[in-house]
Amino acid sequence: MHQRTTADPRDELAARLRLIQELSKRGVRALARDTGLSSSSLSRYLAGQSVPPWPAVVELCRLVKRDPRQLRPLWERATSPLPAPPKATRQVQPPAPPAGAPQPPRNDLPRDVPDFTGRQEQLAAVLAAVEDGRVVSIDGMAGVGKTCLAVHAAHQLAAGYPDAQLYIDLHGFTEGREPLGPDPALRTLLSALGVASEKIPQEGGIEPLAACWRAELAGLRAVVVLDNAADAEQVRPLLPGAGPSVALVTSRNRLLGLEEVPPVSLSVLTPEESAELLARASGDPAGPGGRLARDPESAAEVLRMCGHLPLALRLAGARLRHRPGWTVGVLAERLAEGGSEFDTALAMSVRQLDRAQRRLFRMLGLLSGSSFDEYVAAALSGLPLREARTMLEDLLDAHLVQQPAAGRYTLHDLVHQHARRACEEQDSSADRQQALRRLLDYYVHAAAAADAAMPYASGSRPATAGPPPRPRCPASPASTPRSPGSPPSTPT
Repeated sequence: MHQRTTADPRDELAARLRLIQELSKRGVRALARDTGLSSSSLSRYLAGQSVPPWPAVVELCRLVKRDPRQLRPLWERATSPLPAPPKATRQVQPPAPPAGAPQPPRNDLPRDVPDFTGRQEQLAAVLAAVEDGRVVSIDGMAGVGKTCLAVHAAHQLAAGYPDAQLYIDLHGFTEGREPLGPDPALRTLLSALGVASEKIPQEGGIEPLAACWRAELAGLRAVVVLDNAADAEQVRPLLPGAGPSVALVTSRNRLLGLEEVPPVSLSVLTPEESAELLARASGDPAGPGGRLARDPESAAEVLRMCGHLPLALRLAGARLRHRPGWTVGVLAERLAEGGSEFDTALAMSVRQLDRAQRRLFRMLGLLSGSSFDEYVAAALSGLPLREARTMLEDLLDAHLVQQPAAGRYTLHDLVHQHARRACEEQDSSADRQQALRRLLDYYVHAAAAADAAMPYASGSRPATAGPPPRPRCPASPASTPRSPGSPPSTPT
């Protein structure tokens, strides 16, 4: 077997990377986490078993504030073909491309999921938006399938954009990681396009980098997936400028700051689509012989507990696929025990809120009805009406509440359960009791005021509740008792 000498550039590069690790004062796992690499890949890079991609080298250097350009020549030598082995062990290799031949186009797209289900209307909207304006944003709550839709659409667009198919995770809602800033994101994308390091601006901030990125894209037909964005400010410098290239952006937030970018908002799957996805993810055969068909009641319970969310359905289906001895009833029992990857993902969405918004979100978990309005939210939280209304809009933009009709709000079942558990864990029993007392007082006084406004005497007894809602905790227009026939007050 051919032995590498100490002059082998792969060994030399590995030694330089080990020095970077020493400078970082981190173990392999911590260093991998902070640079977005897997521990196994980083271990191979440090041992010289494989050569890291250039963006990984850049991330490692930036972590210890070293200029990666000094390592570029060494990295290029390490990625060149190794010397031929002795004839006794030589294998037939395909002919090397001639010098100066163009490199094959970069394709970073993740694998397209084989069980992509439903979303035909939304897929058509994404493709139409790209054709009309070259950029589209896909938003929705955690686990609703934004990345799957964006990647699926990018694979369909790839043939029409043959120069490059790029994907980058912006880590807007990644557990244990700060969102990827525009500077490292732009450097990663430029490196993926094969732009020489000496052409990438090193000074001047974001604007020169963004201009360089737009200039490189201008002459290409490329599709770029900007996944998991935190907000519009993170995305704006990454959007293509002139030229035919297109971008697909995903975020849990509505990117209201990108006024010119059309949004495609995702909701949960229909019951029929949910059943189809669960069957495909579990590998359950069609027909009456499958586990799902043999126990339709438990299957329906699994769909309900998954909330018709693609992420939860795929996770449930994978558990069933890898446990052939389980019945669907056993799966339903396990899901009922609570705690899932969905809770972890949703917690990241909640963490982006400020303290007051998080408190309102938790308090909404105390509600038991199917829908509510801003007056209920104000009474429950003890907030002024305008403040409660503004916070509800913020929760709506974060896809933590839904708005089925103007003025009415709902919580997805899984989101409601998460909010209720968070309230029980983080708010004292006294705080929860006070919130419910404010809510019940609001209901009683609003009902009494509505009764008093009737044009006939109802003979009802006076309301027995606490004092009417205070001005800083407003109720609905009907919440202040008034004499029969008097005009209703106007909410502020």
